[in-house]
Amino acid sequence: SMRAAPSATIDEVAVVIIGGGIIGCSIAYHLAKRGITDVLVLDRNQLASGATARAAGLVCHARSDTSTIHMVKRTLAAIDEMEALLEEKIDFHPVGSVRAIFSEARLGELEKMEACLTAAGVEFSTITPAEAKRLCPWLELGDARRIVFVPADGYIDGAHLGSAYARAARKLGVRIRSGIEVTGLLTDGPRVTGVETNEGLIRANWVVDAAGVWGAVIASWLGWGLAAAPTRSHYWITAPDGSGTGHQPNVHLPDMRAYLRSEVGGLVIGLQEPKSLTYDPLALTADMADMPLIDEERDTELLVTQASELRKVIPKIDEWGFAHHIAGLSNYTPDGKFVIGRVPEIEGFLLAGGCCGSGVAASGGFGLTIAELIAGIEPSIDVTLYRPDRFGRVDPSSEAFRERCAAARSGKSRGRVDDVSRAA
Repeated sequence: SMRAAPSATIDEVAVVIIGGGIIGCSIAYHLAKRGITDVLVLDRNQLASGATARAAGLVCHARSDTSTIHMVKRTLAAIDEMEALLEEKIDFHPVGSVRAIFSEARLGELEKMEACLTAAGVEFSTITPAEAKRLCPWLELGDARRIVFVPADGYIDGAHLGSAYARAARKLGVRIRSGIEVTGLLTDGPRVTGVETNEGLIRANWVVDAAGVWGAVIASWLGWGLAAAPTRSHYWITAPDGSGTGHQPNVHLPDMRAYLRSEVGGLVIGLQEPKSLTYDPLALTADMADMPLIDEERDTELLVTQASELRKVIPKIDEWGFAHHIAGLSNYTPDGKFVIGRVPEIEGFLLAGGCCGSGVAASGGFGLTIAELIAGIEPSIDVTLYRPDRFGRVDPSSEAFRERCAAARSGKSRGRVDDVSRAA
């Protein structure tokens, strides 16, 4: 970029992490846990002010590959470690989850998920509609073909977990700065050697792009198209009428594109639209709070349509008052899998993103994997599925590419687990 920038070197550090959301802070914590504490996390806004703060916070183990399940398990292990380190509760709610399948088409997908759970050592059981109703009094699953209960699932406040990673990392010696903006990357031939900021240059052996939906901008400075599209997800919170109790399980209804979980006396209801809205990743505002993500009229229409579909499993839904509507962006890839690892032919630079709406749940796995790659050891989790170059070269701004990501997003809540053909 040709703009005049302050060129004085203001800092030198082993690792710079761009982005103070849940993934950037988890990476910092996991590096520090390995003894790599010469780490600086940078965020131009407040920490965890993007997708992290808007996440529905479901921690769900039923996945279409074992690697993602291991990443979620790592998050729960990290919560235990940090509770000991910080000497405080982090408020993970281990309520379990109920997943109900109504259509023949979804049955094979659920069976594949069950095989992955078994392979990853996560317990689950099939339950009857009566047992589901005991767990969740408003739920009528009489027509379901199969209902699975996963006791290890639960939910957590994304901002709370992000802040725990940040505080644990700081306690172990990492530095975290908000209000400083990365404006470019420093390179020397094929190697990234640091970052340019609005305050000067920061030299580093490693730079990690953990900037969430803004990650594509950073990758574009290297001429690399990050294979993910910023995609809107939104959910409603019902009035606190007591329908949501603290110990009720999360409920996943893939056929109806819906999930529900308890939230302070009410419920969070996530409804996924038939076609998700995507945005040009190179044209986003700098702060998610400034993004016009809610179209009240269109969204309410969607709520009414989808809520009527839910009536057969939740007869009481018409009595629930919808008090809040929350929307955020997360990065979806064409195959619904993460983006973790090196950009081809570039040294000293790692991508950690494409969280596909599972950044909170998988944050521990992201942190562990990037820390191991930087430490130069074989990752404990097989992350070959998440290679940044698996789609070849893409233009993340193009309509055609964003369509592929929106299609993957639509498949997500339906539990689509078939491998999307890889465009090499």
